[in-house]
Amino acid sequence: MELYEERKGKNGKWKADIRFIIDVLLLFRPGIIKPIEEYKQLNTYDMYKNYFKIGWRSLVKNKGYSFINIFGLAIGMAACVLIMLYVADEMSYDKHHKDGDRIYRITSEIKGERMAGASAPIAEGLKKDFQEVEQSTRLLRFFPGMNEMLLKEERSQKQFFVGNGFYVDSTFLQIFTYDFKFGNDHTALNEPNTIILSEEIATKFFGNENPVDQVLKITLPFGEFNYTVKGVFRTNHKSHIPANMLLSMDNSDIGSWVKDQHDWATNNIFHTYVKLRKGTDPKYFESKLAKFLERNGGEDLKAMGFNKSLFIQWLPDIYLHSNYEFEIAPNGNIKYLYVFISIAVFMLLIACINFMNLSTARSERRAKEVGLRKVIGAEKHSLISQFLSESILMSILALMFGVLLIQLTIPVFNQLTNKHLSLMQLQNVYVWLVALTILTGLLAGLYPAFYLSSFKPVTVLKGKLVNTFSAVTIRKGLVVFQFTISIVLILSAILIGNQVKFLTNTNLGFNKNQKIVLRIQTTEANKNAEALKTEILTNPTL
Repeated sequence: MELYEERKGKNGKWKADIRFIIDVLLLFRPGIIKPIEEYKQLNTYDMYKNYFKIGWRSLVKNKGYSFINIFGLAIGMAACVLIMLYVADEMSYDKHHKDGDRIYRITSEIKGERMAGASAPIAEGLKKDFQEVEQSTRLLRFFPGMNEMLLKEERSQKQFFVGNGFYVDSTFLQIFTYDFKFGNDHTALNEPNTIILSEEIATKFFGNENPVDQVLKITLPFGEFNYTVKGVFRTNHKSHIPANMLLSMDNSDIGSWVKDQHDWATNNIFHTYVKLRKGTDPKYFESKLAKFLERNGGEDLKAMGFNKSLFIQWLPDIYLHSNYEFEIAPNGNIKYLYVFISIAVFMLLIACINFMNLSTARSERRAKEVGLRKVIGAEKHSLISQFLSESILMSILALMFGVLLIQLTIPVFNQLTNKHLSLMQLQNVYVWLVALTILTGLLAGLYPAFYLSSFKPVTVLKGKLVNTFSAVTIRKGLVVFQFTISIVLILSAILIGNQVKFLTNTNLGFNKNQKIVLRIQTTEANKNAEALKTEILTNPTL
């Protein structure tokens, strides 16, 4: 009635007051707003159901505004999910190994340079001298310059060059966990000249049949050697050891050379791993390595005239935190992941800020609604709940569009990142998507909800809606922040694009399209290499 008298006194007309009464009555249309007494009788489910119903009608009524908001949120959420898929994949390395928290790699430091390898006798020495060491093992890469081996299967006459093959000790499978499809994962490498294959390589040679006890011939520059297949493992887990095949280090090709390696100073090409017993303090164990090396290899180091130190490296840290000399394979970088996570957060923030700005810019249209609700008894917390419900509803719709965008763009994203990512590979994917949806809805709708619910009904219904200094400042600050982040991201993308373009188009000093690389990895090829070179040099057309 105070508002009624105020408007009557100001205008001197009944027209404005009749309009006010009509507006109040319109609020009680079925399905739009219920009387406050009826609201108090609603349970939580019915209350939020009504909020979502109101929000849906508001979205349908303002199609253009709704599309811009939903599509903006969808792009932000899709970009965020794609980046997080990449980050989750990078952080999944070496998480599948049983007792992985007790597995460490022994690294060496010589003349201030850290190496991922160690000398041959160190593994056996650690197992012998330390009760803390439950088991030790070694891995040896192919010979320098040989990234691939030629494998032959005489029965089918199939032969392929296969990379990522490593010689390992028989104790290797006692430390590392592999999911075997065929064979015994405990004894597969116990015998000399045995080999285990990845499922992909085994399929190339033997199809879907069990290849255990089949023979493969491995061709090296100094001869051909037979290896018996003793197992097939699945490559369904990420590891810093990207093995396609694992060969017994006890063999007829390099086995005798490995057994003759007794020098503690040189040939730091053996990747050495230990599994510590439960309850062992890794730092205390590492502190004893200096005396261990001096005790066993002091004379060798003195003869070579340099110092050497040993350190341990926790298995889960190797892929993202290790970039030493002589790594088994190129590793990831935790710093890059921090950058990617920051980009994902900023892109989602940009989408949320866009939602906030659009919502507050439409405040005049929602002001009368807020004023009338407060007149009939609505409390501030109920208005906040309503606006947050509308925001979450938009976020749910944005998620649907976002998932569609992810499915459309993930093939291109996989091509750029050289990965095989999919939405379903993320563990508890539905939980993560629901959490992202709620978080986005709350983040985007929190400020508009408090802003819109703070309107005073008398001021609003008198048509004197005035933005406060703080509200204008916040909105301008959000716009400045949004544009700043957008400019930084755009400039970064342009810079990276120019770098890639430079690397792709830079002059290498030769025409790579006229170069041919011939593998000389077999005994026969090695014998004929000189004759081939002479023939090519005497050919006037080349």
